Amino acid sequence: MKLASGATKSKIIGPGTSKPKMTKNSRLLLVDSDSYTSSVLLDDLSGRGFCDVQQVSNTLELPKILEISQPDVMVFNFHFDRPDSLTVCSTLKSMVPRAAMIVIVSPGPALKVVRAWATQTQSIDVVIEKPLSDERFFMTLKEILRVKADSREMTTRIERLAMLVPEGALPVIEHGGNSEAEMFEAAVLFTDIRGSSQLIREMPPREFFEQLNQLLSTQTRHVQKYQGSVIKYTGDGVMAVFKGMGRSYLALRCGLELAALHSDSKFPFGIGIAQGLVLAGLIGDSNQAGQRSQYDVVGATVHLASRLCGLANAGEVVATTGINVAAKVTTPTPKAMSGVSVRGFDKAVDCVVFSTSAA
Repeated sequence: MKLASGATKSKIIGPGTSKPKMTKNSRLLLVDSDSYTSSVLLDDLSGRGFCDVQQVSNTLELPKILEISQPDVMVFNFHFDRPDSLTVCSTLKSMVPRAAMIVIVSPGPALKVVRAWATQTQSIDVVIEKPLSDERFFMTLKEILRVKADSREMTTRIERLAMLVPEGALPVIEHGGNSEAEMFEAAVLFTDIRGSSQLIREMPPREFFEQLNQLLSTQTRHVQKYQGSVIKYTGDGVMAVFKGMGRSYLALRCGLELAALHSDSKFPFGIGIAQGLVLAGLIGDSNQAGQRSQYDVVGATVHLASRLCGLANAGEVVATTGINVAAKVTTPTPKAMSGVSVRGFDKAVDCVVFSTSAA
């Protein structure tokens, strides 16, 4: 290794340093107990364009550093006169398992020791033999950092795309989209803004969108609070599903909490809840290239919840009587609505109405 003229060195964390500093963007960690060889290596790295390298000479400071940021690559300079220092590699690998561990070592007995440790502990990914003048080390380091950066970018994209997909759709997608539709018991909740067509005519489009987004985001947080899943946004409302034990109570309590938001919202909205069998899966030919498919929950229960939402006045929750029989909610006092005629259903439906303004 030789010193590169004009290179800028990062700060060495040594015995006299009380507060280690590592930025959140530090992707390369250089661990070397010898401050001189560490400085020389850093100069070579800087001279080859490796910026934002964090140096550490005192390994006791490593836990504090890794609390701040986790690197993509850790380079450990092994000195044969300090054989016990290899335990640091295992410790670092356990603390940052996704980071690549590169050990640089002199040829001869030291190289045999490192290779034996790598085989025994599986804590070392790459062993590079000194001297580093053949550029193999720097080329390897550059390639690993590139792969890590690509992987990080892909992970970020996947996370962003996952936010656009309903929670229940993820297992279906992971199975290639070929799994059959799932049938299960669920409580289905709808919200819907009253007079949205008039509101959008009266308000500037951007203001309407911002207010709508704020309301639907708030409604989603309340659904998640009560262990529900938002299946989709319906333009001016949400459709959510509650599964498992206690679904009736959770859906109804969520609906009542949403209705209580009515007084603070610029957009008046009603809520409808029904319970029964639903069918969930991908709609559209997912086996045909270019064919769009969409996850949805369908069935008579979904239609009933939507129709009940349409019957609810602003600030009201209209639910089937059976839901409240299971949930046993008495506050606010429910008002019985027997024999309600619901469009699309031959038989009348018994309902209860909760008005938060009457609570």
